[in-house]
Amino acid sequence: MIPKIIDKLNSKRPTAEWIQHHSRVPYLSLDIQVPTEQIMEEWHTVAGQSVAHRPTDRVMSETHRGWRSLTLHGVSPTMTEQSDQPHRWTEIGHACPMTREFLEKEFTIDTNTSRIRFMLLAPGGYILPHHDYEEPRLTAVNIAISNPSGAEFRMMNHGIVPFSTGKVIMLDLSHDHWVINDSDQPRLHIIFHGDVPAETIERSYANSRYRD
Repeated sequence: MIPKIIDKLNSKRPTAEWIQHHSRVPYLSLDIQVPTEQIMEEWHTVAGQSVAHRPTDRVMSETHRGWRSLTLHGVSPTMTEQSDQPHRWTEIGHACPMTREFLEKEFTIDTNTSRIRFMLLAPGGYILPHHDYEEPRLTAVNIAISNPSGAEFRMMNHGIVPFSTGKVIMLDLSHDHWVINDSDQPRLHIIFHGDVPAETIERSYANSRYRD
């Protein structure tokens, strides 16, 4: 007979706030189904408008190669860096209705939503080790639309983050991380900066750590 106190403790689950800000997990796979084929079809209609991401970094030093971006939600399609200006669906967001519908269904899109971008890493491309902020927390969500064999996202002290096509992972980018695309196919992700519904975070965390 299990004591009631043990049964009660077994039933407790952490909150989304604790998971994001205090769990110190380096990444969390989210239980989200992605319509990758439809999104890829829409990407092909706008891919020609993509721009080099962080081009000034490469002028100063070779920090990356083959990294391109296009903004679905932000200041403008070709403004791919962080900005304090108001964010909205761009012309690219409106040109990709199935992609926008998926994002609106799975995430919270409101005045707190920051950038949502297509991010492409060309065959043979790479992004050298870096981190995006200092304080540990799960924030940015990477949605793998195409993640060919040979494309790897690595995180210092945590190995290869298990991306595959259709996988959605929330990342703690205070860790040094880097990406290589050692394949002959482009790697295409969507990066979402904004609020993920608490129930999605809590369900995904529980499913990865509890049997019941």
